Amino acid sequence: MRLLDCNDASLRLWNDGAALWSPGVVWLSGDRYQFGEPAWEQARRAPREINNRYWHRLSTQPLSPALGPARHTADLVHAHLEALLNGISGDITLAIPGAMEPGQLSLLLGILQTLPVTASSVVHRSALVGAAAGQSCAHVELQLHQASITDVTVENGVARAGETQLLPGHGLLGLMDDIAERIGEQFVAQTRFDPQRRAETEQALYLQLPDLLRALGTQSEVSCSVEGHIALIAADTLRPVGAAFTQALGPLLPGDTTLIALDALLSALPGLDLLPMQATTTGPEDISLIAGTLAPPRGELHFQREAPCGNATSSGQAPAESQSRAAASPQPKTEKESLETLQAHGSATHSLTGGHAVPLNPGTHIADGVSAAESGAIDIAAGTPAKLNDQPVEGRVAVNAGDRLCGSGVEVRFITVEP
Repeated sequence: MRLLDCNDASLRLWNDGAALWSPGVVWLSGDRYQFGEPAWEQARRAPREINNRYWHRLSTQPLSPALGPARHTADLVHAHLEALLNGISGDITLAIPGAMEPGQLSLLLGILQTLPVTASSVVHRSALVGAAAGQSCAHVELQLHQASITDVTVENGVARAGETQLLPGHGLLGLMDDIAERIGEQFVAQTRFDPQRRAETEQALYLQLPDLLRALGTQSEVSCSVEGHIALIAADTLRPVGAAFTQALGPLLPGDTTLIALDALLSALPGLDLLPMQATTTGPEDISLIAGTLAPPRGELHFQREAPCGNATSSGQAPAESQSRAAASPQPKTEKESLETLQAHGSATHSLTGGHAVPLNPGTHIADGVSAAESGAIDIAAGTPAKLNDQPVEGRVAVNAGDRLCGSGVEVRFITVEP
């Protein structure tokens, strides 16, 4: 199964279970373009040779300011996809953010027609997220230059994406700027060194931010080192950033929402307080797994706003009804995952880290201080900072499919794999 996840902040090409992360950033290095991670690593060093808006502003309007031979952002998207596909051909599924306008989607499909792949399905990303959650939710999606909120309803085992609202200026790049400024203040206060005064040290700081945020998801304080200078960064330092995001997001959340589906980076942001609503985390693996269960559309290609929840019991549907429906109409599976079915309930049989599933055999290492006790249970060593579904845990703990463990800077999902 091939899947192109078209969120510019986490753009990924999945090819038979392997994923290549290539965010929507391009760097004009000499006379050639470099896309994705190489450009990401140069964004602060060479801002005049960088463009990070070509997916966000996909069009055929003249490119301003100019960047090499590209006439418009569509040329840059074409070159990015050509480099990303790197000779791959055949059918491909597109996962599209609700923020993408119809004209942009039509242009994207036209670009793909010039490449050796065929778009076999186009599906709303939020429908995939809702299907992974297994219940109605509001999907909060982080893109490079904006956030979006999509209402997702789950009925009769099917997740359907509703309207999308935009939160301009609250994307990943703005969030990182705010976080970097707070951390820079701590460096100045503790060491009299300002990592943001030079492009080289600023770039070094920005590259650490995702890992630093993940670490703060399980620790109250972490150390950050830039050019030999070390500062201790407390979670409380970043709480104003999360509080500001909460304040901007709150008015756009549907009034009857009880569950928020957050991008993984947002879920670790200190100060993000969505109580009394519950929050769940969605990662790229969730989207890929659900996309693999989609049946190819019949007839003309159309934008699918629905995705099946597999064997998850949906809201408003009795378990017995769900089981009989699943038995009568089994969901199709990808070739690679033909023997694996993601469950929303029941004891876990495998841990899933970075897209790699490992059986819960006794003694199997899962993370630092965490090992498998048996199928459906794990052991957490005393003193290990670990949270299961955002609750501190220790000792022997039962785990079900859909549970999420955070500890030692690692996020682990638990799934059920049926023979």
